[in-house]
Amino acid sequence: MSKTLLSLILATACAAATASDTPAPFDATAVLEQQKQIRGDIDAGRGNYGKLNAATRQELRSRQDRLSKLLDGHRYEDLSAGDREQAHQDLSWIQSAGADKVEDRVTCERVRAIGSNRVERVCKSASQRRDEQKNRVDPKLDTPGVRN
Repeated sequence: MSKTLLSLILATACAAATASDTPAPFDATAVLEQQKQIRGDIDAGRGNYGKLNAATRQELRSRQDRLSKLLDGHRYEDLSAGDREQAHQDLSWIQSAGADKVEDRVTCERVRAIGSNRVERVCKSASQRRDEQKNRVDPKLDTPGVRN
């Protein structure tokens, strides 16, 4: 199956689960296949899952292992209500971990240093830019010897 189709299956299952009180059934075989592809992306450092930090990767792997134990050799209908709920929680967490978060997205801009004609490319994540903006000192407000 293609990654797009598997993502669609997971997204549909998660969206249906949040839209109603009873989670929507999913194809256990397709979910297990998708988890194998995600594991491959993690190991190869590809895509959004490949960019995760070590702690998140470890949590993702443990959730995948738990999901594999629940679904291996079973159909959705064979699972108990508690196992179904656990599977939906793990799937939802795995999907959100791999989502392309705006905070993690890196944007680049061309910056010319003061007193120079040389242009540099500066790349920062949204959280880095926000922290930099928060810590920036306004020279008009922070002039030594001037009382505000």
